[in-house]
Amino acid sequence: MDLGVDGRRLALEAITTLVHLKNALGELILKPAGVAQEIYRPLFHQRDLTTGRPLSKRQIAPLILDAVEKKGETAHVVRAIIEIAANWKSFHLADDEYAARATVQKARELLGTLEDMEAREAAAREQARKAEVARMQQERVELFEKHSSLLLLMLDSLATEPQPPRVPVTGSRQSVVRSAPDSRRAFVHAERTRRAN
Repeated sequence: MDLGVDGRRLALEAITTLVHLKNALGELILKPAGVAQEIYRPLFHQRDLTTGRPLSKRQIAPLILDAVEKKGETAHVVRAIIEIAANWKSFHLADDEYAARATVQKARELLGTLEDMEAREAAAREQARKAEVARMQQERVELFEKHSSLLLLMLDSLATEPQPPRVPVTGSRQSVVRSAPDSRRAFVHAERTRRAN
């Protein structure tokens, strides 16, 4: 599911507020979220061109998400960062514990909303699948009834044809063998009785 602008904004906030140290950020948030080390490691040591100071986490966060977007993994990584933030309990690692707690609360709310939406989408997909199965079943029933009526017409026409002479049964078997038209008549009669019920 695409998290859009709100998800990206929350992921940026999680990267900047949950952990004070960049190495801990990499190990506890970015690496578990599926961000490759070759994306974030060089950024940790990169310097701002105007001030000459190392880039802050607030400057690094959009660069990381842009690099992930170029690889086409944005939705997965942003969702993973939000899930990590929603389950975050190490507030002592943050520079501002209150900002970290606020970020965790936002992540929990967004994740709850996402799970509700996914549950609704799953229910809609299941309902559509059931409707498709019912439609296919109805088509099968209609096709069977059409073929059954055609078969009955064919059997009726065969039953009204003149009967060939019967061959007497000889040997040890004393039972009477029905001719083909007699068995057809019995089948037609049984089928009509079944349809009448």
